[in-house]
Amino acid sequence: MLASSAEESELKKYVKLAGIGDLIESYTSSEDAQKSKPHPDIFQAALKKLGKLRKSEVVVVGDSPFDAQGATRAGLKSIGFLSGGFTRAQLRRAGVCEIYRDPADLLKKFDRSLLAK
Repeated sequence: MLASSAEESELKKYVKLAGIGDLIESYTSSEDAQKSKPHPDIFQAALKKLGKLRKSEVVVVGDSPFDAQGATRAGLKSIGFLSGGFTRAQLRRAGVCEIYRDPADLLKKFDRSLLAK
């Protein structure tokens, strides 16, 4: 699930540019939320689309304090990436449970991450 506050047309462009379309089963965009992050709307919309998953089974991965704040307000745990330009301290204050340099760092440490639990 990709939960983005981007407009749907913009999101589709990013997914195509990143070459990750085959990895995404569903997504949310700004059309699915009334308010943008740090409000929890986009994550609540994603939970609704996910259906039967419990909040305890969902982990948000983001690169900004706004992602973490929205996740926390939706009752979700989050992982933060430093590649978004925010400091470790800013991400911690926003509520992330784990911090990684970037997606490659998370992949390298995947077995010890929230995603593996």
